[in-house]
Amino acid sequence: MTNRRMKKRLTEYLDRTKQEDMTAGGLERTIRRCTALVAERPALREEDRQSFWGFMSDVFHFEGIPILLAETAVLAVTCLVAGSSSMSPYMLPMYMPLFILAVVPAFFRGQLHRVSEVEAATRVSGPQLALARLILAGGASLVCVTFLLAFEVWLQRSFENMGRMVLYCLVPYLTCLTTMLALIRSRRRDGASISVGVALGSVAFWRCSALMFPWLYEASALGIWIAAVVLYAWLFAKEVVFILRARGEINMYGVADR
Repeated sequence: MTNRRMKKRLTEYLDRTKQEDMTAGGLERTIRRCTALVAERPALREEDRQSFWGFMSDVFHFEGIPILLAETAVLAVTCLVAGSSSMSPYMLPMYMPLFILAVVPAFFRGQLHRVSEVEAATRVSGPQLALARLILAGGASLVCVTFLLAFEVWLQRSFENMGRMVLYCLVPYLTCLTTMLALIRSRRRDGASISVGVALGSVAFWRCSALMFPWLYEASALGIWIAAVVLYAWLFAKEVVFILRARGEINMYGVADR
């Protein structure tokens, strides 16, 4: 059967079914059939919702390993670059956006594969999926950044600048992460590409700042870094609170507008 004939038959069948449903009692018959089907499967009504941690275990099974591998690859590259850099502590902010860049595909997977609506229609809503991915990505980043800081301390042979190095890591990381979460929440179709652009732009910005504004990394500028951490931590907390509040709802979080 050719595609044209199949299309014609399907069109005729759908038109006939539509006319039958529009007749008197058609809608009532459909409702009775659906009710009878549900009554035959009472277990469907009594089934317990999956716990969040059980759901997160499933997410880890499918996305945890790719996230860990991507973050580990970024860590390996940053350690190689840091080992050959004469101004390594000043370059720490340049490395942090790369850890966000590594997880962009995971956060925008549904949008990239055009299945965001399917994710939103499942028993677990979009915010819950975003929260699971955030926990996985945050945990992987925490381990990698901790290792990177330990590597920097070993290179410097001193813990003297540890507090400042932590600030150097937090500011660019929170900036890129908060931007990505805001783009997911806003349901922009170009959210993935904007997140990539922000991460790459941040790399260039922090590289230039280390070369052109070395005073920014001195102890006298510590107040600027602390203020930036407080600001972006507040913005990040707002995004997390939004996700937590939307977890129990049927929410179109992260679905790209078509």
